[in-house]
Amino acid sequence: MDAQPLLFTLQDASAGYEVTPQRVPLAVLRDFTQDVQELLQGDAGELDARALEVSVVAGSLGIRTPPIAAAGLWRDLHQLVRSQRLDGLEKRRRQVIERWQKQARGARRCIFGIDSPGAPAALAVSVSISAATDFHADDADQWVLVERYLQGEIVELGGSGKSRQTSVCPMARCCPSSRSGTCCVTTPPTVCTR
Repeated sequence: MDAQPLLFTLQDASAGYEVTPQRVPLAVLRDFTQDVQELLQGDAGELDARALEVSVVAGSLGIRTPPIAAAGLWRDLHQLVRSQRLDGLEKRRRQVIERWQKQARGARRCIFGIDSPGAPAALAVSVSISAATDFHADDADQWVLVERYLQGEIVELGGSGKSRQTSVCPMARCCPSSRSGTCCVTTPPTVCTR
């Protein structure tokens, strides 16, 4: 793969003004440059970011790298172009993209961009992360709603400080504090399960 330069951009007006290379909050600049460094290095540390010289360019806030030929980085960037699912990305790069997506949807309403200016069409990368995008990992979508029920007979209700109920139930033997078939459940109920 031929080495190509990359351009990372940030459009942010959360400080009351549009950030530019001439005026940017120090915390925003620090966080953005740290995220760019993590994206470039990845898990394997493909690039030595300390030795990499970059330039800050106009267009909100932009960081342009010299030509880079890191195969893992380009593989991950092309995956971002093809799909908004983050499965298969290196862990550090995935965390940065998830963080940028969260910031883009949050109160800051910023837009992050990754481009490869001047690259041939077959190698071109153009990714925008904004409130309208949905970069996410598939494992984040695997939640299931579950209801559990406890059957038994309520033999006592009460409690002076906290609500408490004592029930006789067949599942009482799984409760560590059960004595003679009773199960103490506090409100909100904590259900003993096997």
